[in-house]
Amino acid sequence: MGIVRRQSTYSTIFTYLGFAIGALNTMILFPRFFSTEAFGLTRIMIDFSLFFSALSTMGSLNALYKFNPFYKDFLPKGKNDLPYLTLMANLIGSILFLIAAVGFEPFWEKHFGHGSPLFVTHFRLVIPFTISYTAIMVLEAYCWVIKKTIISNIVKELFYRLTTTLFIFFYIMHWISLETFFVLFSYSYVPAILVLMYVVYQNGGVTLYRTISRATKRLYKKILVFTSYHYTGMLIGVLPRTVDGLLIAGLTDKGLENLAIYSIPVYLASIMDGPYRSMLGITTTLISEAWKNKDMAKIKELYHKTSINLLIIGLLIFGVLMPNIDNLIRFNPEYSLAKAIFIVAGLAKIIDLGMGMNAQILLLSKYWRMDFYSSLLFIFINIILDYFMIRHYGVMGAAYGSAIALIFYNIIRFTYLWWLFKLQPFDRKTLYVLLIAAAAIFITWVIPYLGNLYLDAIVRSLVFTILYLPTVIYFKISEDINAMFKGMLQKILPKSR
Repeated sequence: MGIVRRQSTYSTIFTYLGFAIGALNTMILFPRFFSTEAFGLTRIMIDFSLFFSALSTMGSLNALYKFNPFYKDFLPKGKNDLPYLTLMANLIGSILFLIAAVGFEPFWEKHFGHGSPLFVTHFRLVIPFTISYTAIMVLEAYCWVIKKTIISNIVKELFYRLTTTLFIFFYIMHWISLETFFVLFSYSYVPAILVLMYVVYQNGGVTLYRTISRATKRLYKKILVFTSYHYTGMLIGVLPRTVDGLLIAGLTDKGLENLAIYSIPVYLASIMDGPYRSMLGITTTLISEAWKNKDMAKIKELYHKTSINLLIIGLLIFGVLMPNIDNLIRFNPEYSLAKAIFIVAGLAKIIDLGMGMNAQILLLSKYWRMDFYSSLLFIFINIILDYFMIRHYGVMGAAYGSAIALIFYNIIRFTYLWWLFKLQPFDRKTLYVLLIAAAAIFITWVIPYLGNLYLDAIVRSLVFTILYLPTVIYFKISEDINAMFKGMLQKILPKSR
C-alpha cells in the first residue's frame, strides 16, 4: 500500500484545496452575488454535463483500465493501439451527444420549461461544457494508465474551480455581463484540458498508434462484450450527483432555485468523497494488475485497507461538518433544509466509503457482468425512487431516494464479492472507528452555541478533531494513517530542536 498511501496523500491535499475553492464559489460567492435562479443554472449545467459526458465515453474508459495491462504485456512499447481506440470511441460518443442535444431540444424545453425556464434559454451552453468534460475524462484515464494520478487530480480538482472563481471575479467587478459569465462558464474546463494534454505529451506514456494491433485482433471480441456491458459503468460515479438535480429542476416549481438550495448540503456531503477520488486512480491500476496476476492476497489487502482508510477519513469529515450545520443555517436561513439533507446524504456516503473499492474489484474481475447488472439495477432504482419521492416530498425526497438507492447498491456489491470470492472488508476495527466517531460527534453536538457562528464553528471543529483523530491513532485502527502520522512527526521534530 506504499504507493497508494503516497500518491493518495498528495492527491488528497490538492483535492481538498480544490474543495476549499469550490466551497468559496458554491457557499459564498454564488449565493451572495448571483440570484438563486442564476446559481441554480450553473448547478444544472454541471449535472447535465456530468451525466451526458459519462454516456459519451461509451464505456471505453473501463475497457482501457481493464485491458491495458494485457496490451502492455503483449505488445512492444509504442505499438499499443488501445489509447487510440479509446479516443475514437469518445469522439464518436461526443458527436452522438451533439446530435442528440440539438435534435431533442424540444424535449428538453418541454421537460424543463415549467420549473426552469432560464435553463431552456441557455440550454446550448451545456454542449461545450459536456464535450470538454468528456475530454477531461479521457485525458485523466491516460494519466491513470501512465500512473500520473497526482498531476491529473491536481489539474482536475483545481483548474476548473480556479477558472470559475476568476470568472465570478470578472462579473463582480462588472467587467463582464451575466450572459458573458454563463458563456465563459461553459468553457471553464478548457484550461485543464490544455494542461493535461501537455502532461500526457511530456511523459510520452500514451502513444496514439493507429494500426490495429495483434492484441486487438486477439481480444476485440472480449473488449466489445466488456464495453457493451459497461456502457453504464461510468454512470455509477456521477449518477447520484446528477439525477437529483435534473429531476428537481424538471419536476418542482422554481426548479433552479430549489436546485441551488439542495446543492449546498449535497456539496458538503461530496467533500467526503475526496479521499476516494484521490485513491481511485492508483488503486484501480493496482487492482487491475492484481487480477491479471491472480493475486488474491493483494486484492484482499486492497479491499480491506481502502475500506478502513476511507471510513476513517470520511467519518473525520462528517464529524467536522455535522455539528456545524446549524451555523450554516445561521449564516443563511434559506438553507433551513440543509441539516436534514446533509444527515441523509452523509450517512449514505459513510456506508459507501466503508465498502471500500468494491466496485473496482468486481468490475475488473472475470465476473464483471455482475457489476453491470447491479449497476443497471442501481440506475433504475435511483431514477424511480427519485422521481416519485421528489413528486411527493419535494427537495427532501431527492435526498431520501438517492440514499436508499446508494445503500442498496452497496449491499448488492458486498454480497457478490462475498459469494464469489469470500471477500469482505470489515473487522473489529471497523466497529471501533464507528464507536469513536459516534462518541466524538455526540460530545461536539451538545456543546452550547457560543454566540458567534465563526467562533462556534472553529471550537466545534477543533473539539471533534482532538477527540477523534488521536484516539484513532492511539488504537492503531489503520496502519496507513499511523504511518502517515509517524512520517509527519519525523519531519517536524528535527526542525523543532
